[in-house]
Amino acid sequence: MNDETVRTKIEQGRAEFAFKCAEEGKEHGTKYKSQINKIPMMIKTNGLGATLAFIYSKKDKKKEGPVFKLIGRQIKDWINLHDKYKYYFGDEKLKDFEHLVEKVVEINSPQYRALTVEILALFNWLRRFAEGMIEGEA
Repeated sequence: MNDETVRTKIEQGRAEFAFKCAEEGKEHGTKYKSQINKIPMMIKTNGLGATLAFIYSKKDKKKEGPVFKLIGRQIKDWINLHDKYKYYFGDEKLKDFEHLVEKVVEINSPQYRALTVEILALFNWLRRFAEGMIEGEA
């Protein structure tokens, strides 16, 4: 398989996964859409670790907690899909979002950068689908 075919398959996989995530997020409406739009800039501004810590800190809040809990689970599920976690975390599959947050602070710089790129690529698709599926201003 050539590089172009591999890249296309990876992008198609991201798109398919993000579509399902956005469908799940529809139940939270514009709250989900708004956070999906904000998180990539937070990653670029503050870094992946700080953004994941922010999401983790919000997951138990009454008002916005369910949205952050869903987004955290979706990120974890994407990393666990197709054994991607092995590149970043060895043989240990992620149990939950909290486990992802714990593991991110332990990885080396090249893995951290690669994981950041991977999560930003996922959010690129999530933003597109959330924008199309969820009515209302984010």
